[in-house]
Amino acid sequence: MAHDETAAQASSSIRPDSTRERIDLLVSRVLRWGVLCAAAIGAAGFLLFVLRGPQPGDPQSLHELLSLRSETFATTLPAMVRGISTARPDDVMRLGILVLILTPLLRVALMLVLFVLERDFVFVAISAIVFAILLLGLTGSIGR
Repeated sequence: MAHDETAAQASSSIRPDSTRERIDLLVSRVLRWGVLCAAAIGAAGFLLFVLRGPQPGDPQSLHELLSLRSETFATTLPAMVRGISTARPDDVMRLGILVLILTPLLRVALMLVLFVLERDFVFVAISAIVFAILLLGLTGSIGR
């Protein structure tokens, strides 16, 4: 009987908390799907560039597309949305890059939620600081 109690204690200490397990699973799925979606969007933009061919005002070759400088295209979200709505390949590829950039930001947000649920306030503070730095860097407020 003592062996059964010891085995039950060992299995309960090995088994992760169900909330933490669900959050960990969600984090891994967010990372996996974020990268896959970003790759699919980028590939769709490249395929659009190849199939549609260069349009007036667009890059005329793959080399020109890859060597674009930020001053040669609009980098605001409304300009990117307009470009995507008119099927501009460079804007579709830029959306893929944006999704790739947002993926780890979402991961940090999920970890922040996990630490709040676990009431681990040291890691809540650290995650909140990292999240704020990532947001500020994404908006261009820091890192110039």
